[in-house]
Amino acid sequence: MQSLNLDRSRLYNYRELPETTYNLAIGGLLLYGFVVNALICFFFQDFAYYVSGSGLLVFLVAYIVCVVLSVVLSSSPNALVNFIGYNLLVLPIGLLLSLSVTGLSMQTIQSALLGTGVFVVLMIAASYVRPDFFLSMGSTLGISLIVTVIAELVLLLLGFATGWIDYLVVAIFSLYLGFDWARANSCAPTARNAVLSATQIYLDIINIFVRLLSIISRRRD
Repeated sequence: MQSLNLDRSRLYNYRELPETTYNLAIGGLLLYGFVVNALICFFFQDFAYYVSGSGLLVFLVAYIVCVVLSVVLSSSPNALVNFIGYNLLVLPIGLLLSLSVTGLSMQTIQSALLGTGVFVVLMIAASYVRPDFFLSMGSTLGISLIVTVIAELVLLLLGFATGWIDYLVVAIFSLYLGFDWARANSCAPTARNAVLSATQIYLDIINIFVRLLSIISRRRD
């Protein structure tokens, strides 16, 4: 997901937006994604029962197809097509979140939301203060994430506990959040770049939330 490229020179036939409008567009797209996710979690509460039955394979295949299509659409020079690709992530992730929150108390969910909000505010503020620091971390973060994912898979296959990896993933995606926000503000402020930036930041925030949800729910078990 982090391989989505932001164009820094070409405007893709779109005029540049004022900086404030550009940042508001990113924020609006993020808010849109989270509202859609919340509505899916609320109205698709029975989805977990379907998946836990005979629908798991269907869901996984559909999820992978949506992710692949989203990546393909992100390469389009048309911001509207990029937005369609964004929705192809938001919708299945909303269903995935409906699975994640099933059986959890509202207090646990609220704590994870609060913690995620704190990380978002802190990392965006830090990226404003030290954008060069975050922009220099791209390769390091990419390698760290790949190593972490592989390590988690190996530990799961070997039957070892992997709870501690949740903390590591939260740290990595928090830094990715700062990186993606700094990168968003170093690119040409076009509608296309706003959509691509929102997509990347959305994925950072979702990963932080899901891992915090895991950490908090485990502590309260």
